[in-house]
Amino acid sequence: MTEHAIDYDPVKASLGRVVARQPLLRRLFYTMLGALFLRNWYIRRELNRARPTKSRWDIFDAGSGFGQFSYKMAKTFPNATVYSIDVKEEQIEDCVWFSKAVGQTNVTYKIGDLVQYVKPDSYDLILNTDVLEHVLEDEKMLGNFYASLRQGGILIASTPASTEGAAQYAEGDISVIGEHVREGYTRQEFIDKATRAGFKVERLDATYGPFWGQIAWKLLQRMPITLLNISKLFFIVVVPWIILFYPLAAFAMWMDMRTVNQRAGGWIFVGRKA
Repeated sequence: MTEHAIDYDPVKASLGRVVARQPLLRRLFYTMLGALFLRNWYIRRELNRARPTKSRWDIFDAGSGFGQFSYKMAKTFPNATVYSIDVKEEQIEDCVWFSKAVGQTNVTYKIGDLVQYVKPDSYDLILNTDVLEHVLEDEKMLGNFYASLRQGGILIASTPASTEGAAQYAEGDISVIGEHVREGYTRQEFIDKATRAGFKVERLDATYGPFWGQIAWKLLQRMPITLLNISKLFFIVVVPWIILFYPLAAFAMWMDMRTVNQRAGGWIFVGRKA
């Protein structure tokens, strides 16, 4: 592990256990994830751009994790049906419980393997958030997404970049963290793989740029997670830190989204099934 590597998994797992069966805390947790992670800002922008233009929409959250995007999409697009799968049974069980607790009837959660899952011509939108770097058979998975989309359907995917000098501050950036099998992708590598899967590349935006993105990452992720990995007692320091520096970090994230980054800590990909 390099000197820049930080491990998000223990902290996320601890927070996940705290909010697992607490509807109010889980909503607050979702809000926190949406506010603190620049990746989520980019995804929200792409979801707004892809807002459904027809009365019925089928959405696939491919690798739903804590379920924050499934919850958000089901709430934002009430005429849509959201189908979510993840390989982690405990997270699926918590999401099922939460959706019942808050009365969401337009989202379904199932355990599944994205390398094996294909449902031809079934979805108008697929969201895949930081999953590709975990999967050796990434091209097979991209092919499954392409086959599962309807004609004109959209894939929105986020993944770390492996651009030299930028991956050190990407969210979940180092391949030895957790279950990552690769550090990330170069721009051309990702374009080539998506194109071979059949996608028409509409956008591949660089996220976590070397200036604004790095400021936000250091303020909201690197320092807090480093302290919490040392001891959970640092929570009493981390919360005031985030409150104090959030306005600056939020401005940095806003600027990152309005900057054409020449180097990337991550990618946001938008591809269409033409």
